[in-house]
Amino acid sequence: MTEQSVLFVSTKGERTSAVKVRIRYFKQALEASGYNFVSYEMSLAGFKKYMSYFLRSPPKDLDKMSEKVSLVMTSSPPVLNAIISYKIATKHKLPLIIDVRDLWEEYAKTAHSLASYLGVVKRLVKEYYGALHYASKIFVVTEPMKHYYERALNVKDKVIVVSNGTDTDIIRCDKSVERKRDLVYLADLDQPYHNVEFLLRALKDSTLNLTVIGDGKYLPEIKESARRLGVTGKVKFVGWVPYENLKEYLCGAKVGVVGRPFVDNVGYLYAIPVKTYDYLAAGLPVIGYGPKNSALEDFIRRNAIGAYVSEPDPKVLLRELTNLVQEHDKYVKRARELAMSFDRKRIAQKVVEAVKEVLA
Repeated sequence: MTEQSVLFVSTKGERTSAVKVRIRYFKQALEASGYNFVSYEMSLAGFKKYMSYFLRSPPKDLDKMSEKVSLVMTSSPPVLNAIISYKIATKHKLPLIIDVRDLWEEYAKTAHSLASYLGVVKRLVKEYYGALHYASKIFVVTEPMKHYYERALNVKDKVIVVSNGTDTDIIRCDKSVERKRDLVYLADLDQPYHNVEFLLRALKDSTLNLTVIGDGKYLPEIKESARRLGVTGKVKFVGWVPYENLKEYLCGAKVGVVGRPFVDNVGYLYAIPVKTYDYLAAGLPVIGYGPKNSALEDFIRRNAIGAYVSEPDPKVLLRELTNLVQEHDKYVKRARELAMSFDRKRIAQKVVEAVKEVLA
């Protein structure tokens, strides 16, 4: 390993999730700038996951690897990534950069109510915030998240917005493309917060059709909801699709949908889901639904690239969906131009600048 080696600590996953796509562009940018990017993936499967959260001890091989690097980076959630990285960084007196993609500590209050009641979440958050205080730089994905951590940590200079984005070269639609599907919903269905059932209820009294891209443990539940609502014939489930093949489905649709529960939790309010930018790259207007005054609502309205529904009324959503499907061609150019401002290759240069500053 060279003197300027960056050790990136992550969690092992079977497929190319949104975080892996994000980090891939960090890696490419750092390597292009002459850094040696060293990846370490922790396995958190089965019983090992619970033991890892209980003990929170760095694996021996990771500890050994840390002796030969210049800087430690990680991405959270899961918060264990940040806690373990913090421990090896402090042990070997290394600088630390933490990429924070969402406000896990806020989301956990409701999603893990039992663990929160037993004090487990509180202990994890305490260690997590110890890691954030120690970190030389903290990346966040939106301005509201930046303000949140500046207040929570009482810091000003080390929180940097490194937004989510898209690859406008990979997701690029031919001008002659025929958009036969009305709606598309792209999701990691191992997560419970997509609120797809609300979208299915909106489709019940319509002729619109929907393509759902993604799979996970909540997929059977969503399929059952579609069956119960009588919309199975209107919904096409295509399963997991590699990022490089997404355009096949996105370019065949007219409107991209982003959903969240109608809950005033800052975890939902402050985030702009990654799929938003991939929709834009495919020239799709975006319709979002969820809590009022969210970062997603502001993004959609400020850039005039779709509609946002903050009322938990399927009829209101259906009205907006129908309008956007009918007028989708008016948004293609605007959506694509906006996507160019969020190209992942350009965004990753902020990471390079931060690493240079920390290692200077």
